[in-house]
Amino acid sequence: MKRTLLAVIIAILISVCPAWGQDATQLFNLGLESSMVNKKIHYFTKALELNPRLAIAYDKRGRLYYFQENYDKMMYDFYKFTNLRPSDPEGYRMLGLAQMRMGNLDVAIDKFSRALELEPNLASAYGYRAEAYHLKGFPEKAIQDATTAIEIGTAQPTIGRAYTVRSKAYRQLGQEDLAAADFDKAFDLDPENYGYKYFTITNHLASFTNDSSYISPGDMRRLGLIGIIAVLAALIFKLVLPSPRK
Repeated sequence: MKRTLLAVIIAILISVCPAWGQDATQLFNLGLESSMVNKKIHYFTKALELNPRLAIAYDKRGRLYYFQENYDKMMYDFYKFTNLRPSDPEGYRMLGLAQMRMGNLDVAIDKFSRALELEPNLASAYGYRAEAYHLKGFPEKAIQDATTAIEIGTAQPTIGRAYTVRSKAYRQLGQEDLAAADFDKAFDLDPENYGYKYFTITNHLASFTNDSSYISPGDMRRLGLIGIIAVLAALIFKLVLPSPRK
């Protein structure tokens, strides 16, 4: 009797578990298909409730939390991810990003280093570790890592970020010509991120030569772009601003 009961229980579990897995996959796919961030998080969460070992759902949800700047939840997800996939460097890279954004630079460097132990050719990890070294005040190490990212990187945004970091590190060392050259390369490779990632107008003005009568072509191009953006912003503001009431 006991053996029969045990066999029935095992049969039920075997028949139910695939259904759970299938339902979790369906919910995960709904999260991928949704265009709303909150809906995505909802579906990924539901998928994880049904299948807590669905590592990719932790990855996807964690990235959404990262872009929401919800770093505590993001790190929870990626610690779960690294527990399930300890040999995947992406988990450690993302944990490093969160720690760097929170100002925990030593921990961030450790995470990026762990990612590089697992994947020595992960250019983005070199680039982000270079940023952490720059923020920590180690420009020489930042230049070394950024140079490696530039040499082995294949994606333009990754290489562009590396040039940006190296430019900042050169500026820390007072090597203005090298900083300006890297800035131009970063702009050419990743112009879409120019407005919020690179230098401010104050940095541009500070990088000009001591001869105030001379502005380099690169500086002229950058200032010209800023001027165009400013004019467009003013026009848009004028169009959307309601007419004053009499």
